[in-house]
Amino acid sequence: MTRFRGVWRWIAVLCFLLSLSGSAHADRRHKVKQGQTLGVIAKRYRVSVLNLAAANGLKRSSKIRVGQNLRIPPRGVVYVYGGQTLSGIAKANRVSVKALARANGIKPTATLRVGQRLKLPGYRANSEALRRRNQKLSGLVSLARPASKEEFRARLFTKQGKVSAGARRRLRDFLRDRDTGDAKLPSIRLMRALAFIADHFNGRTIIVVSAYRSAKNGNSPTSRHTSGEAIDIRIDGAENEALRDYCLTLTRVGVGYYPRSSFVHLDVRDESIYWVDWSRPGEPPLYLPPGETPETYDAGTSTAVAP
Repeated sequence: MTRFRGVWRWIAVLCFLLSLSGSAHADRRHKVKQGQTLGVIAKRYRVSVLNLAAANGLKRSSKIRVGQNLRIPPRGVVYVYGGQTLSGIAKANRVSVKALARANGIKPTATLRVGQRLKLPGYRANSEALRRRNQKLSGLVSLARPASKEEFRARLFTKQGKVSAGARRRLRDFLRDRDTGDAKLPSIRLMRALAFIADHFNGRTIIVVSAYRSAKNGNSPTSRHTSGEAIDIRIDGAENEALRDYCLTLTRVGVGYYPRSSFVHLDVRDESIYWVDWSRPGEPPLYLPPGETPETYDAGTSTAVAP
């Protein structure tokens, strides 16, 4: 009898864990409150108005009512809006048509239906992605700073996954503020993110555009660059779109994509965030919702997304 009670207790625990797993992967829902619009809700959840509307079978200009339950599109998922094509969605999200089609098991010439759910290539469930990374993480990273003609190569983590204190000090000096010479120990989480990136791109050199920025240089003391938690990079021989897509699979990071510039911004923080800045080098920021471009952006129905 005791043995049977133990079996039933085990089954109950298993069912409970399975229920948690199912709820963790369910789409988020939002109950509309007084005064809220699609634009306000889209801004809150860092999604585009177009994708939010499509996920709920609405138009971008649709009125919503208090108490209405809306599905919030998860990161890495696009819902097809009326008139959209596979090539148009691929272009708006800076991925290839072939990669988008392959990620969804359809042909590149497929006709889409309104409301169809598409996964963007490069996204995986965080738990699964983390499990795979922990199995493969080598910790060996190669960096370069073309402006100062410096190179860095070191194993940032031991085989046991512990940070190498010596490599961290060397990395601190390598990522120093080039103008002032000031340096700060980089965040261990940022180091681990660099190691993940190096592994994913098969050891290709990571080009550092900007890293630590001293507050002495007029940089904001609240910037993650001044705290050693941010870096602007690109990958030798890889597209920035591919780098951005991979960075978006990391947990608790800020990812900034700059279509008109030469790098992807990555920082570590408590909650993940993604933004797109369409400004050119030297211009003020031009933040638009993911999926929007300066040509398609409508300030009356869309909401800019800033980090």
